[in-house]
Amino acid sequence: MSARIPRGKRHLATYKWLPVPDVTRTIHSAPAALRAAPRGRTRTLSEPVLPIVRSARAASLAALLAAALAGSSAAVTRSIELALGAVSGPGFAAKAVRLELDGTGLARAKLRIQELEALEHRWRDVTVSCSAFRLERSVIACDDGRLDGPASAPLAFQYDLATGGGRLVLTPGAGERWQLELTGGAERRAVLTFSGAPVARLHDVVPELPVRLSAGTADGVLRAEFGARGRAQVEGETTLREVAFSDAAGLRAGEGIAGRIALHALTERDVWQWRINAAWSAGEMYWSPVYSKAGYRLTANGALTPGVLEVERATLAADGLGEARASASWDRAAQRFARARAETGELAAAPLYARFLKPLLGETAFGELQAEGRLRVSASWQDGRLAAGELVLEDLSVADARGRFALFGVYATLPWQDGARTEGRIGIAGAELQRLPIGAVGAALAIGPEDVRADRLVVPVLTGLLTLSDLRLRNAADGLAWQVRGDLSPVPLDLLLAHFGLPAMQGSVAGEIPRLRYERSTLRVDGTLLMRVFDGTVTVTDLVVDNPLGLAPRLHAHLDARALDLERITRTFSFGYVTGKVDARIDGLTLSNWRPVRFDARIESSPGDYRKRISQKAVRSISALGGAGAAEAIERGVLRFFDTFGYAKLGMSCTLRNGVCRMGGVEDLPQGYVLVQGGGVPALNVLGYNRDVGWEELLARLKRVIDSNVEPTIQ
Repeated sequence: MSARIPRGKRHLATYKWLPVPDVTRTIHSAPAALRAAPRGRTRTLSEPVLPIVRSARAASLAALLAAALAGSSAAVTRSIELALGAVSGPGFAAKAVRLELDGTGLARAKLRIQELEALEHRWRDVTVSCSAFRLERSVIACDDGRLDGPASAPLAFQYDLATGGGRLVLTPGAGERWQLELTGGAERRAVLTFSGAPVARLHDVVPELPVRLSAGTADGVLRAEFGARGRAQVEGETTLREVAFSDAAGLRAGEGIAGRIALHALTERDVWQWRINAAWSAGEMYWSPVYSKAGYRLTANGALTPGVLEVERATLAADGLGEARASASWDRAAQRFARARAETGELAAAPLYARFLKPLLGETAFGELQAEGRLRVSASWQDGRLAAGELVLEDLSVADARGRFALFGVYATLPWQDGARTEGRIGIAGAELQRLPIGAVGAALAIGPEDVRADRLVVPVLTGLLTLSDLRLRNAADGLAWQVRGDLSPVPLDLLLAHFGLPAMQGSVAGEIPRLRYERSTLRVDGTLLMRVFDGTVTVTDLVVDNPLGLAPRLHAHLDARALDLERITRTFSFGYVTGKVDARIDGLTLSNWRPVRFDARIESSPGDYRKRISQKAVRSISALGGAGAAEAIERGVLRFFDTFGYAKLGMSCTLRNGVCRMGGVEDLPQGYVLVQGGGVPALNVLGYNRDVGWEELLARLKRVIDSNVEPTIQ
């Protein structure tokens, strides 16, 4: 049975709250039920007292506890339960707070908090237990306690009920220490100091972090001052050491990270003026798709209001790369930039590509580049939309590590503006495409919100000129797209073939490009591509190249050649020579990584009246291509005495499937096929016997014939 304070005005008037120094008088004025309760019973301060506790000075609360202690016999175990209601201070608020005292001399204490709010988070059922509780005048102290709730840790504290000042020390683990010091009065202050704190504890405060912190410690201090009229000032700094993190998908990871963050903020009337300095000094991280090492410094300042985050100026500097500057206004309600501007100084192209662009480009055609030069970038946003931007390139050079293409000495000014067309300029000192050298190019550009256009570009190719017209580039939903028309003036064939590592031929190549377009990673020629070569014409239809600059480009086309001069084709080869004209057709041509994998090809002498002669060496070469060549005995005898022979018809066919070429000629025979059909005086027939020949073997035969390494036997 608990002793209770009787209800009524008489008792409340008798229970008078006095200044802290007059503790003795307070004790004697307390109700008799409180001063002389039966031994071994619990004293409960309940409803009649709580209204007084909530409205009286904190010093009188200390006097009440002192009275309870003074009225207790040291030899008797008693207990007191005190409901304190709501308690708040700088940076925290507690609801349904209850204090329990028990033990000899009431030296044990337990503080129960049903709900605690701090650092914009809320916890329930927080308990502070103290086995060495002390009350000295207006000071409550605990020298040996423990916190149980969002985290568990030993603690010690003292709190002055009269001034609001105090100190709290937490030591959750070996080498880890947290200390909070409070100063009361008109200018309240709070200082939080921590050392050896595992950064993994951040998950307790921000559980929605996108990565899992697994290692690292932090040292730092955070100071806060609270003045009149809502004025407050916060400043602090943190040093991070050996931080590591990762996510379950393996797309984000970091290790050995070290750095420093310093913050200063001042508020008055709901407006925070802030300033931040940060430096990443050690470690490395991968944040898909970007990998980077340390060497970054950030300085920024601005303002924070209930509706807007204002960044007045921010500067990010990176070792060996350069720096970028930005300002912005972030609409917190709409979650977008009301306005923003960013610009860089001169950036070094090599580290920019290695750190940021290469991971983004990945397995594309631009994933293995060597870059040099400098560039500058600027951009601005309005109401969440990109409003303007500019890219400036200065002596930029890039080269594909696989040798597919290269650009040298690129200069460009490329401005862009939403809703308007601007004028730009680009110039290239030189280039290479599949080892083919290209000369200097310069052009004026019309840059619109959706596309880039150029009326005419003249591109030197060896000793010829490739004239491009109606060039248009646009940013499609599935990537960059472009189209162009062109015309190629005559280029010497021997120079052109030499750059591709092929045997030289006499003649020239010229052509027309009706329309060439690129979209969805596919290059396509609309219409017929016309080339004039070897005094004849070559037309290409249905030309399509999938992923032309990728790791495995694939080409599809049909080719038709008419009236090619055989003497021009064979004149410079060890193959021998043949006079006359030839037609050729290749249907269903498919190249994978520029190597044939499928086609139906046929070459045969053109119809018409013209001189038809074939050299002895050409006979041997053609026979070698057909396998073990054969000729009738009389022809074998004739071959010994004549250098050239007449022919009526010649031809060869190859159907390529699965790496095997099915061979044929101008006529099929039971024992093989006819490659050269004799005609005139002297005349002979050249036969082929091997129907199925591996494509690589056929190429090897051709190479041996050209190199004159094999003297085939004519039978």
